[in-house]
Amino acid sequence: MKGCLDGIRVLELGNFISGPYGAMLLADMGAEVIKVENPKGGDPFRGWDFGGDQPNFWAYNRGKKSVTLNLQTAEGKEVFYDLVKKADVVMDNYRPGVTKKLGIDFESLRKINEGIVCCSITGTGPTGPYVKRPAYDTVGQGMGGMMSVLMDPQNPKPVGPAYADCLSGMFSALGVLGALMARNRTGKGQQVDATMVGSILAFLNAPATETLAHGRVPGPYTRPRQSQTYAFACADGAMLAIHLSSPQKFWEGLCKSVEHPELIEDPRFNTRPNRRTNYDELNKTFAVFFKEQPRSVWIERLEANDVPHTPVYNLKEVFDDPQVKHMGMQIAIERKEKPTIRTVKFPLSHSDTPSAHPSPPPELGENNDEFLKSLGYDEAKIAEFKEKGII
Repeated sequence: MKGCLDGIRVLELGNFISGPYGAMLLADMGAEVIKVENPKGGDPFRGWDFGGDQPNFWAYNRGKKSVTLNLQTAEGKEVFYDLVKKADVVMDNYRPGVTKKLGIDFESLRKINEGIVCCSITGTGPTGPYVKRPAYDTVGQGMGGMMSVLMDPQNPKPVGPAYADCLSGMFSALGVLGALMARNRTGKGQQVDATMVGSILAFLNAPATETLAHGRVPGPYTRPRQSQTYAFACADGAMLAIHLSSPQKFWEGLCKSVEHPELIEDPRFNTRPNRRTNYDELNKTFAVFFKEQPRSVWIERLEANDVPHTPVYNLKEVFDDPQVKHMGMQIAIERKEKPTIRTVKFPLSHSDTPSAHPSPPPELGENNDEFLKSLGYDEAKIAEFKEKGII
């Protein structure tokens, strides 16, 4: 059975994370994604860090095809225009103004294909006082407020994964789906703009809205205090986390799990407002208890008392968990004459149009002949393109 985006063709002009990730999400749902790359090395993630074949590229480029084109040449652009005629979507994460300079912006492409949907991902958008600034993930996180709710202000160091890149990639895919639905009604494509800063702010909607309403500025521990979440180290050095939320029964279950039921009515902790007020003291009190037994004992007790909890896994441990195995979140992608890729499955499932098992990330220019021939170019012309550095 074919995926829900079967029949949709996407041209991806993406490098690094945000653009490739957004396009990959569409590929995971069945779209045909053609990654259009510079003939001189392609996406920089192909040789990132350790050089050559490596996981940073695999993570954002499965299920795609690759065509190389030098878009700074007239002939390269003509080939791209031919591809646009038969495409539904063009995605890019270039700096603002680059597509217009190359003649591949929405206004240019809609003259070739009235139904084309163009999606651009930038740091702060196509206009404004910061339009000429370079923007990578850290810029999006810092300007969007994410760093302020993640970093320890006493020891300011960037932490965590590429939130701004991945979130803007996710929102770009969402924007493309909306534009395709609109095209079903109007017959016309449109420009979609996603930004790293905007995506971060949308993700931080609740704390941002509270700040706008009441002027309270959240820090790294604001939400854990509000939602009553805790993390503890156990006797064996392993960690677990607990989320009490608001139901009183979870607090009572926690006290029973650590065999201190007298704390249920302790005036410091007996109500949710009191637990929020005395969050640090509660955390210190229970940290002592959890040091008394290994994590496996606590997991058993917390489950018996119906307390929301989880082991705190590292990414090596995650895939050994029986529930994660049951969910099938690790997939293997076989490759010819190269090691098998093990990666994370697309997290959504569709009952009637399930996603196919993804193909491996493409080799640079792997599909040049396939698409050039489909556009009417013969072998002699393809050879000429190669010699000129156009492909």
